[in-house]
Amino acid sequence: MTTIGRLLLPCLAEIKINGLERLPMKGPAILAGNHENIIEVLLMAVYSPAIVEFIGTGDVPIDPRFAWLAHLYQFIPVKRGNVDRKAIYAAVEVLKAGGVVGIFPQGGIWGADIQSGRSGVAVLSYLSGAPVYPIGFGGLRGALTKMIRLKRPRISIRVGDPLWMTGGEKTQAPSKSELERFSLRVMSRIAELLPEEEQKTSRKEHEYFDIEVFVRKNGTLSDQKIILEEETRLGLGILFHYPVLLDTFKRNLGLPVGCLQKIGEPIAGEEVITATDSILDYLERENPGFFTYRFGVERGILIRNSLQTLNQHAKQHQQDHILLMPIYEYFENGRSIRLYGVDSLHPLV
Repeated sequence: MTTIGRLLLPCLAEIKINGLERLPMKGPAILAGNHENIIEVLLMAVYSPAIVEFIGTGDVPIDPRFAWLAHLYQFIPVKRGNVDRKAIYAAVEVLKAGGVVGIFPQGGIWGADIQSGRSGVAVLSYLSGAPVYPIGFGGLRGALTKMIRLKRPRISIRVGDPLWMTGGEKTQAPSKSELERFSLRVMSRIAELLPEEEQKTSRKEHEYFDIEVFVRKNGTLSDQKIILEEETRLGLGILFHYPVLLDTFKRNLGLPVGCLQKIGEPIAGEEVITATDSILDYLERENPGFFTYRFGVERGILIRNSLQTLNQHAKQHQQDHILLMPIYEYFENGRSIRLYGVDSLHPLV
């Protein structure tokens, strides 16, 4: 598979590689990169001189478009949002056997900032003594679509010097803060390996999420704004800002949430009820950590409670239509930027 990839990828993209000689022919070694979509997984697998054993999502099904490839290559599934000892031990065994593990410390592609890394990479390095090789993949945004359309996007791969999170002379296990500091160090190094224009995305300050929800009565064209509490607006604003979340519910999990993706369009109240009911039921029965893993406990609970509030309002307006208009505001270089409606959404990869 990797041989085929080395022949095929240069036909689909213009790939510039720097520092590949730093990667070892065999392990133990951990390869850590930034995560936008499936392309960087393919690049890491194809251009690593060693066969890479990946750690991947085990808490939600893989996107059906790529599931066949993941199952064919195989990976170590991890239940994100939980302490998945089985996955950790499996990865450590690979490393202790001289293998190479591939990991993406951002933990997903929902829009996590490049500077925010999960501590799993530090845990693996500490338990195995393996070095972590940071890799910056540039030019990923929109690259998959361009490759499908044979437009050959420019993609860069830069490999940095290895980093270690080992026990050394210490007799006690590292603290949570030490693990987090090392993970942030890895992510900072990955960010430095990205093209300069892509590093700017991490310079946003004071992000602000909000939403306006309107009701359109049947037979009328006028919209009436629903008054929501500030916390509810924040929770819904975060949810709708990252369209990949709803896309995961729809595509990966098969939930009937497509109506919620129609930003700014009138949605039947009954459809909103069905969509929010399906998400809340999934959170209750199958994966209560879906939001808390991605946004932390406080914000995760806030998003869930905000969905419950939206569900209640939809039931009050079951025979009407509802319009959702998210708002995203942030400060960059001392300038306030406010985006509304579809323009406020985080770009899909």
